[in-house]
Order: sequence, then structure tokens, then C-alpha cells
Amino acid sequence: MKITKRLEKIANLVEEGKSVIDIGTDHGLVPLYLAKNNISKDILATDISAKSLKKLEDKLDKNLENIIKTKVCDGLDGIDIKENQIAIIAGMGAITIIDILSKDIDKVRNLDYVICEGNIGNEKLRKFLNENNFIIDRDFLIKDGRKHYDIIRFKNGSDRKLSLGEIYFGKFIYSENNPLLMKRIEQIYNKNLKFKENIEKNSKDKEGLDLINERLEAIREIKNYENKRSN
Repeated sequence: MKITKRLEKIANLVEEGKSVIDIGTDHGLVPLYLAKNNISKDILATDISAKSLKKLEDKLDKNLENIIKTKVCDGLDGIDIKENQIAIIAGMGAITIIDILSKDIDKVRNLDYVICEGNIGNEKLRKFLNENNFIIDRDFLIKDGRKHYDIIRFKNGSDRKLSLGEIYFGKFIYSENNPLLMKRIEQIYNKNLKFKENIEKNSKDKEGLDLINERLEAIREIKNYENKRSN
């Protein structure tokens, strides 16, 4: 079956033979892909909406029903973690993902790893993971259509303290070459310079300036590193 580049990248981070919990599954495209490609034989697809889960349930034949189970729940609520199990949380904002992780953090620590794709605010997610003893082992940016997506995989354990640039743009920004990311950073830098200028000139309400300045500081850190590396 064909799925979007974003969902395929997420699915490809799942190691064969793992039990999988797909939190907020919606149409269930990732569970269907994992099952039909024999990547997982034990999948629990969850959603807070029974109506959303029905979209997936209507696609299940007898064989798929043996592989994919469904459950209406919020996050990991009411789920017992098994050995050799991982979770996927995709298509949500970072704040929602953090809420899900925080609510059942002991369960999260017992998973082999978690794959996240936050559609906004991923610096908040990286900061949360770094401050709460989780190790990020995959972290990369992709472009699917006209949109950019950060995909992060993490597991329980202590990690080194990430720099501001790494918090904003990925743990491996200094060790992995990603031309797409560098181009994206330049776009964000120019956009935020304009935002800052407009707020300083036209607004009495300076709320948001601190966040813009922090983002610009993160980008300058990366630019300084790149300049040193090229000299």
C-alpha cells in the first residue's frame, strides 16, 4: 500500500518484530502499512475518538483483525506495556505529545522506544526529553509536499545536555549533513528577523520577542559553527 513520505519515514523507524502502539491513529494508515508489510504482527491502534477508529476498523479483514486491535483511550491510559513494545505518536503538536508523555511517563520509560512526529513546536519536545532523562537516537527533518516535518525517536536513559541550536533544529545537526535543514534554517532566520523588526517598530506589546530572540540565537549558534567548519 502507498502512504505519504512522512508516514513512510515514521514506519521505517519501526524495527521488524516489535509490538506497536499507535497513539492517535486517526485513519490507521501506519498500522495498516506495518501489518501489510509484515513489520509487526501485534499492533494496538488507539484514538480518543471512536469515530476516527471506525475509519480504521472498516478497513480490517479477518487477517488484519488478528494483527491490529483498536482501543478508544487518551494516550496510554488503560494500556499495559509489554516486552519488546514501542509507541508512535504522530500528527500532533509538541505540547500535546508532551502532555501524553508526562501523564504516563513511567509507562513511556518501559517502552523500547517512542517515535514522534510533532507538527509544531518540536524544540519544546526536545527540551522536555533532554530534561527528563530520555535519549534521542534519531532526529531528522523531511519535506513532504510543501510542509516540513521533524521526526524524533527516543528511549529511556540519560543523555548529554543539548545546545540551544540542537534543541531547536535537531540533536545531530552538527554530525549529519542535511542540506534541506540548512536551507530551512536560513528561511526561518530571515522570517524571524522580519517578525522582530515589525514588532519593535509597530507594536506596543512586545510579547513574543523573547521567543524570537531565542530562535535567532539558536540559528546564530549554527551559523557560527558552520563558519568555523568551512574556514
